[in-house]
Amino acid sequence: MALYHSLAKLLRADLRRRTVGCLSVLVLAGALVDCGGSSSPTPPCTNCTPSSFDFVYQANANQVSGFEVESRSGTVQTTLSPATSAVIPGGIIVTAGDYLYVTEAEGSGGVVFGYSVNSSTGALTALPGSPFSTGVAQPAQGMAADPAGHFLYVTVPNTNQVAAFTIGANGALPAITGSPFGTNDTRPVAAAVDSSGKLLFVSNQDSASGSISVFSIDSATGVPKQVAGSPFATLPNGGPASLTVDPKASRLYVPMLNAGVVLGFSFDSSGAPTPLSGSPYAVGSQPNSVTIDPSEKFLFSADFSGDVSSFTIDPSTGALTAVAGSPFPVSENPFQVAVNASASLLIVSCANESTIPAFTIDSAGVLTTAAPLDGGGTSGGVAIVHKSS
Repeated sequence: MALYHSLAKLLRADLRRRTVGCLSVLVLAGALVDCGGSSSPTPPCTNCTPSSFDFVYQANANQVSGFEVESRSGTVQTTLSPATSAVIPGGIIVTAGDYLYVTEAEGSGGVVFGYSVNSSTGALTALPGSPFSTGVAQPAQGMAADPAGHFLYVTVPNTNQVAAFTIGANGALPAITGSPFGTNDTRPVAAAVDSSGKLLFVSNQDSASGSISVFSIDSATGVPKQVAGSPFATLPNGGPASLTVDPKASRLYVPMLNAGVVLGFSFDSSGAPTPLSGSPYAVGSQPNSVTIDPSEKFLFSADFSGDVSSFTIDPSTGALTAVAGSPFPVSENPFQVAVNASASLLIVSCANESTIPAFTIDSAGVLTTAAPLDGGGTSGGVAIVHKSS
C-alpha cells in the first residue's frame, strides 16, 4: 500500500507537469495511471508497404505535436505544425472517421479538445465547438471509443464517473442523455470498448479490490449501463491502470500498477471476466498501460520503472509468454505505448522527458531501439494514424 500511494503521488505530481497516456479504435494507446490516454489497439493496415508512412501525434503542454515517420524504421520524414490544445493533457485517442481527441487534465479542466485528421498530410484542424465540456468541472483522463466511431467515453477520476458522448458527423461531441455515469468505485482512470462495441470496461485505480467496472452499451443511444456483478474485484489494492481489449477475441488485459503484473481475462456477452490460464503474468515494475498489436500476435506493457515488456499471445487461449530479451529498457518512466497499423513500430510516451522513444518490432516481438522523436514536455500520450495513399 505504501508503495502504491508513493507512486500515485509521484504520478500525480508528474501529471501536473504533465504525465501520461494512451490511443483507441485506431490508434489508441492506453489511458494510464493518472496519466491519461486510451487503450484500444490500432486496426490492421490493409495497404501498408515497406515504403509506407504513419503520422505520430503526441499530446503535450498546450499543443499536439505531429510527425510523419517511415513505417518500418520510424525515421522522421516531416515535423508537422503543432495544433493548440490542452494546457496539461490527460489523454489522447484517434477514432474511426479520423477524429483525434485530447482530454484536459488541468487548465480549465472538464473539457475535450477535438480535431479532424487529414490522413494524407497529417494536418490537424480544430473541430467546430471544440473544446467540448464533459459536464463535470474536474480533470478528464482516459478515453475509449467503439470501433465504429459512434460513441466516446471519458473517465473523470475525481468524481468516479464516466462522461459519454455521441460522435457527430462532423466530430462534434454532444453529451449522451444521463451523462456522466457512476462507476461505483474509486478513481476511474482508463477505459476500453470491446470489438463488438457492446461492452465498456473501466479500471478503478484506487479501488481496494482492484475493481473493473463493466457496462453494456446501448447500440442506439450509447448509454452505458453497469452489468450484473459490476464492479468486478480483481487483485486487492492492485491499482488497475490502462487496460486493453483484444481486437478480435473476447479477452481483456489489465496492468496492475502496484503488483508488477498484467491480469488476463476472457469474457462472454454479459461482460463478466474470467481469469485466463497462467494469469497473472509478470512484467517489469509498475506497469501502467498495455496495448496489443494489430496482428494480434503481441502484447506490450509500459512499465513505469523504466522498460517495456513484450509478450506473445497464444491465439487459442490468450495466455502471454515473455519474448526473448523482455523487458526492454526505456529511459524516463514510460507510461503508455502505441503500435502502428503495420505492427512494425512501437512508440512510447514517457513522463519525464520531451523525446519520444521508438522501437522497431521484429517477427518474434523483439524490440530494437530506433531514433527517438523530438516531442514536448508534460506528455499526455501518443497516437498513430496510417498515412493514406
